[in-house]
Amino acid sequence: MEAISIRLREEQGIRREGEAFQLGIPLKQGDLSSGTEVILVDTASCDEIICQSSPMASWPDGSIRWLKLQFLGTLESGAERTLELRSREIPTSPVSLLTYTRDHKGLAVDTGVTRFHLTASAPAWVHTETSISTCHQLTLTTDEGKRCQALTDADWEIVEHGPVSLSCQQTGWFLDGDIRLARFHCRLTFYHNSKTIEVQTCLHNPKRALHPGGLWDLGDPGSVHFSSMEIRAELSDIKQIRITPEPGMPAVELDSKPCTLYQDSSGGEHWDSLNHVNAKGEVTTRYRGYRLRIGDHIQMSGNRANPVISVATPLTTVQATLPHFWQNFPSSIGVQDNGLIVGLFPGEAAEVYELQGGERKTQTAYFHYGDSPDALAWTLAPTVPVLAAKQYQESQALPWFTADAPRGPLDELIQLGLEGQSNFFAKREVIDEYGWRHFGELFADHESLYLPPEEPPLISHYNNQYDPIYGFARQFAASGDHRWYELMNDLASHVRDIDIYHTNEDRSEYNHGLFWHTDHYLPAHTATHRTFSKYNDTSSTPGQTGGGPAEQHCYTTGLLYHYFLTGCSASREAVLELANWIVTQREGDPSFLGQLELAKRRELPNLKATLRGKNPPDRQYALNRGTGNYLNTLLDAYWLTLESKWMKRAERIIKSTLHPADELAERNLTDTETSWSYLIFLASLARYLDMKRLTRQRDDSFRYALACMESYAGWICANERPFLEQPEKLEFPNDTWVAQDIRKAMLLFQAASFLPARSDEFLRSAEKWLNYVTSHLKDSPECQMTRIQVILLQNTGPNTCPVLVPTSPLVDSGELDMLREYDFGEQPRLTRRASSTRLLRRLFSGLRKLDLAKEKAWLTSRLAGR
Repeated sequence: MEAISIRLREEQGIRREGEAFQLGIPLKQGDLSSGTEVILVDTASCDEIICQSSPMASWPDGSIRWLKLQFLGTLESGAERTLELRSREIPTSPVSLLTYTRDHKGLAVDTGVTRFHLTASAPAWVHTETSISTCHQLTLTTDEGKRCQALTDADWEIVEHGPVSLSCQQTGWFLDGDIRLARFHCRLTFYHNSKTIEVQTCLHNPKRALHPGGLWDLGDPGSVHFSSMEIRAELSDIKQIRITPEPGMPAVELDSKPCTLYQDSSGGEHWDSLNHVNAKGEVTTRYRGYRLRIGDHIQMSGNRANPVISVATPLTTVQATLPHFWQNFPSSIGVQDNGLIVGLFPGEAAEVYELQGGERKTQTAYFHYGDSPDALAWTLAPTVPVLAAKQYQESQALPWFTADAPRGPLDELIQLGLEGQSNFFAKREVIDEYGWRHFGELFADHESLYLPPEEPPLISHYNNQYDPIYGFARQFAASGDHRWYELMNDLASHVRDIDIYHTNEDRSEYNHGLFWHTDHYLPAHTATHRTFSKYNDTSSTPGQTGGGPAEQHCYTTGLLYHYFLTGCSASREAVLELANWIVTQREGDPSFLGQLELAKRRELPNLKATLRGKNPPDRQYALNRGTGNYLNTLLDAYWLTLESKWMKRAERIIKSTLHPADELAERNLTDTETSWSYLIFLASLARYLDMKRLTRQRDDSFRYALACMESYAGWICANERPFLEQPEKLEFPNDTWVAQDIRKAMLLFQAASFLPARSDEFLRSAEKWLNYVTSHLKDSPECQMTRIQVILLQNTGPNTCPVLVPTSPLVDSGELDMLREYDFGEQPRLTRRASSTRLLRRLFSGLRKLDLAKEKAWLTSRLAGR
């Protein structure tokens, strides 16, 4: 393996002491086997740095494709360091002082410089370095102010242990009497030779929402209400408290008086936005920004706090931070009753909190047990490690990725997302897209397009439509700009917690699915992040007034690459959660009633058609966005796990959607409103081809898909026209349709790379489409709107990749000739016998798995909420 450079640059003007780093390293096939050790070296000093690594994904030959790397480092203010990751054939035993032991009371951890004991029966731990221990506990308080009891599933589980870090987790329930109110997940991470620990908490409501009529407003009976969730560290004989409200401000010093720094709103210009309403539609924020209260008096106030608190006793000093303090408001930090309190959901808020059915919230705090003034500065603005773009290209980490490609008009449009007047960060301020439920979300400003100029913008959330997480990830890999990383990270966190429906109790086609963006051109009202509101008489989709998660809105590739780039295991879990959901959503609940319901929707109409003497094409899936997302999600699951079940299902979908001999005139592809999203399916088909080519799987399924790609790409060249050319066909003829035209350009660039014999034809057409889109949008007042920006972010890359010539190892010079000679047969037609057989097979499949308890659960989930 050639050495891989990692650049660290301090840009916040602070000294970073013992900062924890974690990132994903992409590797070429065959470069690194799982048994080969890696080392990390500072190129300036030649010192070896203790590091920890583990495989995240593999190539088919077993070599590592993505490697998670962890290390600790110190950076002076404004400094820059370059590290190199190298392989070492002869393994050594790295020296690490991180150890743990178990006893009947829990888990003992020694970092080398300090010690802890973790309680088996509660989300609690004790710092035991001094003669007087400091006890910590995660607590939840009911909406009536009663402290919940914790019921743990088991003792603390070690989830990761290496020379750099040791992570352990505990899960369980918070109980309100005998009632299981909410799930908790607590993860502690300790670092080698460090007095700093990371505390990650997640509060989860696993109940379903009742969503009567498919409407998802706040106030649903499935919601959980509570008044606070805090981490409390018990201290005795407090001598001094220091609070630094914002970086660069002087610290406020006081004695043992009770004090609280509380952030009530974002502190922005629109801090009292209608974004922050409760179930009654009332705005819950009371004043702008934060207040520091000492005793009964307000000591100071400000807009956006990012505090560090330090509490000293005669024997120890404990410091704490809560990153994204103001962004995730309400937040608090302070000292009350001899306890250092980190308010994840502080009790000072105007009213109790509502955690909707299937919703959760993950937050991270840091504690340091010492008086070093710089110990926690890095936690408030972490350094983003950067790899050279060439590393991503040479390892083929991202599809159609070219390092250092010349900037063109498309890149200039995309850069507006960072530097335009209405960039993604500026958009947050417009409707105050902040607060614990909203932070990380994208404001859907395009939904206000048809409002009169004097009207305030609609409260509208974009969710992960068209996968902006993936677009941000690509731009970060290409540029190393930490702003793209920040956007990616914030949105991934939001989507994982808020936009995925984490429940097993609802109907199977909803459980663990991804909610839609806000309804088009309508305000969210109290249905924040849940699409359909009781306050809207109708949806923007005619005749539709309700619904839930569906395959038309399932985007996983960004979450996949967030995991690869950051090593965040929660994103990996989210990809597989969505993959399993969409299989159930498309193939039906395995219960008998589930299969019966699917047979009614899918097989029965086909049988009726054949009984009337018709023999339609035998296609089980529609050629649209939903099937394209289904295919793409399966490919993500395969690329993550290399489990063949995902690829086999993907290939079955392709063969059940397209045929090389399709009569394309019959597919109605020019009906823009109903058929435009066939382009999304073809984009997933192109990804499948690239994945097969990359892994050198040149089987019949590959050739079948390639023949389909040639047929449809040829049709695009000959028949497609700009969507806006016939505005009368469109319900909303705006420049989003121009942005959608870029999909045609990228598909043709991709087709040229797969089919070099037709590359000239495809490239000419692709360039024409690209020039049309960029020249039109360059002068469009809509070009900075969220939807257009995200479409462009998702559809870039193939235009900068060179066409593979027939002598390339990835292209078989005789492959096109073989396609000409290969007999794929005629387009299959549906017969009475085939449709009858499928219907019966589906029913028998359900009967084989008949379970009365599951049948009752299926029926109950559909009757509830009606």
